[in-house]
Amino acid sequence: MYSFISFFLVFALASRALAFNITVGEKTLTTAQILNVPDSVVKTTCATTCNNANQLIQACNDDAACLCRDDTVNALFNCEQCMFTKLVEENLQLDFRVGSAAVLSAYSGQCKAVANITLAANQTSLQLPASWDGPFVAVLPFGAALVVAAFGGIFGISAILLLSNM
Repeated sequence: MYSFISFFLVFALASRALAFNITVGEKTLTTAQILNVPDSVVKTTCATTCNNANQLIQACNDDAACLCRDDTVNALFNCEQCMFTKLVEENLQLDFRVGSAAVLSAYSGQCKAVANITLAANQTSLQLPASWDGPFVAVLPFGAALVVAAFGGIFGISAILLLSNM
């Protein structure tokens, strides 16, 4: 009787140890949680792509070989890329799983650790959208700089004259 309970306990614990969980920062995500992001404009925009990816991931039922197949990884990548593009377009800051290169990197690491499958760089590297115009740099126009320099010079000379006549 005790051997049966011991066998069952070891089997139950081993099945949890072999589960396909990814760790992003301090958080550990199961396959069911990877794309379980809060409702937002990003989730609505990418619903079709992400639902397809989520269905493929759930159909794998924690089987690492299935989760690391090209079609499953590409579906996850396309979902994350869609969400990332929408995040950049809308200039939003949402849940850490939305458009996350860290999630893709952790997923890739888990594929390597559990299934000994190395994912290609193009399956884990999010690309900036073509519409992104880069970070905004506020530069003072030439005319405004000229006016500021003139007033600065006038105030500086006035201060020197005022202080030298005291």
